[in-house]
Amino acid sequence: MKAITTIILSAAAALCVAGQQNVMDTILADTALTGTSYSFCFADALTGEIIYTYDAERNLAPASVMKLYPTSTALLFLGPDYRYSTAVVMSGSFNRRRGVLDGDIIIRGGGDPSLGSQYFSEHYGDVIAKWTEALAAEGLKRVRGRVAAAPSICDFNPAPAGWAWGDLGQYYGAGVYDINYNDNMYRIFITGQSEGLPALIDSVEEYGSDIHLTSYLTSSGRSDNGYVYNAPYATNAWIAGSVPADSSFALKASIPDPPMTLLRKLDAEMRAAGIRIDQEVSPARAEPDSRTVTPVCTTLSPALAEIVKVTNHESVNMYAEALRKHLGYAIMGEGSFRAGSAVIRNFLDSIGCEPYEAVMLDGSGLSANNNISALMTVRLLVHMYNSICSGPFVASLPEGAVSGTMKNYFRDEVFKGRVVAKTGTITSAKSFAGYVTTNSGRRVAFTMFCNGFTVPSRRITDNMEKIVKEIILNY
Repeated sequence: MKAITTIILSAAAALCVAGQQNVMDTILADTALTGTSYSFCFADALTGEIIYTYDAERNLAPASVMKLYPTSTALLFLGPDYRYSTAVVMSGSFNRRRGVLDGDIIIRGGGDPSLGSQYFSEHYGDVIAKWTEALAAEGLKRVRGRVAAAPSICDFNPAPAGWAWGDLGQYYGAGVYDINYNDNMYRIFITGQSEGLPALIDSVEEYGSDIHLTSYLTSSGRSDNGYVYNAPYATNAWIAGSVPADSSFALKASIPDPPMTLLRKLDAEMRAAGIRIDQEVSPARAEPDSRTVTPVCTTLSPALAEIVKVTNHESVNMYAEALRKHLGYAIMGEGSFRAGSAVIRNFLDSIGCEPYEAVMLDGSGLSANNNISALMTVRLLVHMYNSICSGPFVASLPEGAVSGTMKNYFRDEVFKGRVVAKTGTITSAKSFAGYVTTNSGRRVAFTMFCNGFTVPSRRITDNMEKIVKEIILNY
């Protein structure tokens, strides 16, 4: 019976490979795709048995599939229920009878990437208002010092070295700090005038109100081609390019100094509540005096599993990089990208992924110079499928035609309820990595990378979907 079963399974596998190869041959014969590179790998998610590959060991730019690396490692090392904490304390001598603090109000940042995020608005509510109410409940009426941030648990390099300068001012290029706020993003509200005329800045969202903007924007066409340029910690930024003519538009940009933005908002809220503050906010950090610290309140983040789900569903670069940096802090005692990458590489090495063969310049995939293989990624997927964190990890992947960044992919009826995957898209790079359930009920881990194409990306994804369809039908 075992011999017969083996023969049947081998025949089925051969049929599957034949179907895959026929599709691959068609793709390779398309002269419009000459010069395009591929790295495909499919494996049984339960056993790890390789089902089909095409140049699976070739290193290519994975785009946002890179997020699977810090999100999986964080779930395993920190745990799905892990929560970041942000604390507010009074540092100095506090005369409770008079309500006077001879010292500072200090925020201790814990690296929470989601603090005040619109993704978690129900969880946090109005954080600044809650902190102000907690301070007022202590009887605070006057601060003879200032509102400040404690020394950072992270280094002061918020942007991965592999990121391009042109990305840093965009919302998707937001950096990572010990205190992050509102996804480190703000909106610039713009009116596009008649074709060719300068576009007008109408207003700036409160989170960017302290940034001096210089605009070189023009009104042109119907597409958003506006870009914000700023450096981390800068107070000046400029906007170039074009926005749609004869329309109102919101351009999203990164906050260059989120800790200062949060401090200013808390300072303003406290003053509005009638609490006198003698000194102005400054970027200088303040070390709390352990002998005279009065804890006021602590804000906990959502569970890590929820943050990971948003990271992968919505492909939030800042969250992925914050997870990477926090791994360095939590596991190695060094809040840096370098330390975080070392944790991830050590983990990959322990499960046989051979990370020394890869180039991993960030944890989000925004860098075009990352290079990893489909084989290594599938090995990671198989490991996670069989791990104690399988449930939250698989749940963090959006479903084809239904949710997150997968909403516009795998829409054919054959894929319904069968495909969950992380997508990846940067210039001339498209990728998918996740799990697919076949007609026979098997679960397959898969990764598909495609680099260097010049055709519309929809043509690439159509080809990728054809390969996944063969797996569904024949394995």
